[in-house]
Amino acid sequence: MNAQQILSGLGWSTFATALSAVCQIVFMAVLARLLDPSVFGLMAMASIALRFAGYFSQLGFAQALIQRPAIEAEDTTAALAMALLLGGVFAGATALASPLIARAFHAVELSSLVAVLGLSLPLVAVGSLPMALLRRAARFKRGNAIEVAAYVLGYGVVGIACALRGLGVWSLVLATLSQQALVLVLGFSSLRYPLGWPLRREAAARLWSFGSRYSLIGFVEFLGGNIETLIVGRMFGKGELGLLNRAGAVTNLPVELGVSAVNKVLFPALAGLQQDRRRLADGFQMLLLCVGLFSTAMACGVAAGASDVVPLLLGAKWIGIVPLVAVLALAVPPTFMFVACGVTLDALAALGPKLRLQSLVLALKVALVLALARWQLEGVAWAVVATEAVRLAAGLRLVGLLLEIPLAALGRLLVLLAAVGAAIWFTIAATQALATAGDIPLLARVPLEFLAGSAAFAAALLALAVRFAHYPPLQRFEAARRWHLRVMAVIHPRAALP
Repeated sequence: MNAQQILSGLGWSTFATALSAVCQIVFMAVLARLLDPSVFGLMAMASIALRFAGYFSQLGFAQALIQRPAIEAEDTTAALAMALLLGGVFAGATALASPLIARAFHAVELSSLVAVLGLSLPLVAVGSLPMALLRRAARFKRGNAIEVAAYVLGYGVVGIACALRGLGVWSLVLATLSQQALVLVLGFSSLRYPLGWPLRREAAARLWSFGSRYSLIGFVEFLGGNIETLIVGRMFGKGELGLLNRAGAVTNLPVELGVSAVNKVLFPALAGLQQDRRRLADGFQMLLLCVGLFSTAMACGVAAGASDVVPLLLGAKWIGIVPLVAVLALAVPPTFMFVACGVTLDALAALGPKLRLQSLVLALKVALVLALARWQLEGVAWAVVATEAVRLAAGLRLVGLLLEIPLAALGRLLVLLAAVGAAIWFTIAATQALATAGDIPLLARVPLEFLAGSAAFAAALLALAVRFAHYPPLQRFEAARRWHLRVMAVIHPRAALP
């Protein structure tokens, strides 16, 4: 994948992400007003159970197709056959286990939800395959269009229509299944999926080797990212879990969409550089910088304006989660900056070290959540923040050693990102205080806070553009260097000269 394809992919991903963000924020606001907190708690419990099985029903086959240097029809055929088989088996197993899952969460109504949502396992396992081939072929425009269309129709049409008819939690179930079915249908309709029979054992073994390790790591990562949901759901019940779930959605949603868009483009790109460690090291540092800037800006903005953002997005009945949002926002930058570490380790096929790291972090998180749960949901939130900070530090050290990147360089990068975040937080907090003192209404305050934060972010970017004029990875990473020269040509013409 060349620089032009990467930039084109990032452009389409950015556009699709912005559109998805607007849609998700609107749908979240509408559904939060139509449904009770316990509904989101039930859905969070069901999602945990389904994602347990999901990692093994998909088994990383889509990622294996992207990561392989070359693929043939026998590879795509093996992936399809195994996805169908495993998806069906785990859907059946989930339906059989649904009464046990309901008893584990002390929620009788969860049994039928999990049984029906089990249909999503084969849908996602099979639907991910054509989407992987689209990304591998750098057809990002088509792939992004499919995902946006499926989300809008699934949640914006089916989900909201069912919620208006009073279907409660089933409106979220039907929205989820509709979205996944649409991705599958539109994905296979957008390309000619290669098939080659008979199915060869060698092809299946190749996919299994990478995919099983990738899936196991994903499963451990999933546990690490959601163990607090399991503990809170069991200890405090579905109401408290619904509060934690919505607080996490408010803090993570804006960043998750953007980082996911970058991920879909850069995983195939970095996988193509796995034999060139120097270029991969440069790509990693540029990815870390971009993800860090974006996630830090968004998280600090949400944390500073939480008391206004929550009632505007979710309504007055959710005002109690403001302290949770303010704390959980601190976990967002390390969470998504670790994504850069994870993508790079996947591109290097360094799955063993990654698995050990994630396992140790999982054990740490369990210990911290249990220890701090005595302080209720805020204690759980602080446990999440501490764990994500430790995981990022360990991930940076691991990638730094593998790619021979000086740890001092990574440390300086983190200090700069912290300074950007602090500037945005203080700017928005000051704007909020002045607007509140002036009795400016909520609908006007939030746009003012957004504009103030954006101005602080823009000023920080301009300062960094000058600061990074001679940053070695920037000079060697051609696509990023051209963009930097364009910025410098505007703000500092002489410094922009190559």
